[in-house]
Amino acid sequence: MLRWLVPGPVLEVGVGTGLVSAALLTAGRDVIGVDISANMLVHARRRLGFRVVRGDARALPLADESVANVAFVWMLLFVDGAGAALAEAARVLRPDGRVVVIGGRPAGPRTDVDETIAPLDGLRSRRPQDVDAKLPRLAAAARLRPVHQGLTTGYPVETVPEDMARLVEERSASWMSQVDDAVWERTAVPVISALRGLPEPQRPRRYLQRNTLLVFRRP
Repeated sequence: MLRWLVPGPVLEVGVGTGLVSAALLTAGRDVIGVDISANMLVHARRRLGFRVVRGDARALPLADESVANVAFVWMLLFVDGAGAALAEAARVLRPDGRVVVIGGRPAGPRTDVDETIAPLDGLRSRRPQDVDAKLPRLAAAARLRPVHQGLTTGYPVETVPEDMARLVEERSASWMSQVDDAVWERTAVPVISALRGLPEPQRPRRYLQRNTLLVFRRP
């Protein structure tokens, strides 16, 4: 992501626990983190201190033209109104500023775990690939100009079938709690059993993951 940033402050919208912004800080960038979740900000403040603030992606608590870069890392999938979030990014950006979006759709090699949990995709109200497909149009509506569209540099990912089975069983992802119980029983319970039935369910599956990367510019 660093290569696509221009000089000046970086705002990470949906800062979460602060991992990405902390890496940017280590790389010598000035960062500001915004998140709507007070619980997430507790963790982010441990890494970033005073550099975080609570706020909504659709109504950012920043002045017009106050930052040089806005980053959305795996978060536009979870926003009701990605277009409004991009419009807010355009508002707070300085002229010639950059919006960097790392999407939620993994690309590249898939493991047996990915194949096994594929039926769960149909239960999501917003699928990563659907959001990714809309982003260029939403960015254009926010008067942002395309700079780059591609994939991130690969990074190592480790998935363990038993761990994934437990996460699904506990409905750990926020969208899972919104699924009707009968639908969940019919779709997710067989997935949990299938995960535990994979060969060596305690063995980590390791691969290099790449995600969609989109970069836009404010004229």
